[in-house]
Amino acid sequence: MANKVFKVFIGIGHGGSDPGAVANGLKEKDLNLAIGQACSTELVRHGVNVLVSRTKDENDDLAEEIKECNAFKPDLAIDIHNNAGGGDGAEAYYHYGGGIGKTLAENVLAEIVKIGQNSRGAKIRKNALGKDYYGFIRGTSAPAVIVECAFVDNATDIKIIDTAAEQKKMGIAIAKGILKTLGITYIAEVDDLADIKAKYEAEIKSLTEKNKALQSKIEQIKAIVA
Repeated sequence: MANKVFKVFIGIGHGGSDPGAVANGLKEKDLNLAIGQACSTELVRHGVNVLVSRTKDENDDLAEEIKECNAFKPDLAIDIHNNAGGGDGAEAYYHYGGGIGKTLAENVLAEIVKIGQNSRGAKIRKNALGKDYYGFIRGTSAPAVIVECAFVDNATDIKIIDTAAEQKKMGIAIAKGILKTLGITYIAEVDDLADIKAKYEAEIKSLTEKNKALQSKIEQIKAIVA
């Protein structure tokens, strides 16, 4: 299994004449594309074979997307969306039977939380027939998840995705959740390592200052009791 080349299908929600949710000067179709491309780039960097439903702003019919996904025969499938309707936070939907899809949803949300977004949870949703409500989950053969990254109609929530840098960070977070599900160890890039180094240097500085303050307090107490 160590030499297996995993395959992942990334669906990019909406597109073309269908903008998806629109609010605060943002269109869901554009956000989905930017996040999906960042996710794809990160997966490819780790040796994953990726098929993306669209790479530009064009009509992306769900039935065709499902057909492409099943023909690709991926190990995992994820459909990237953003939300609207007065809420906030990220959520992920998986097949009501659970399994790998549930694990994928939970792993993706765990990574999204690490970049500062709150989680509304990993969920299932059934239709009147007791089947999966969402066509992407219902129609794909592979374990599939729909991830809703943020609410575009929430002025506070969109701060997690309203710049190109933040959209890239969201895409990488989703990729990390996918990689974890596939059992692939995430390899930090040089920029990531620099950020980690800066974080620990700041912690060391803070601890050093606290230690100096503590030592000063000890010396004061010693002087009093001497």
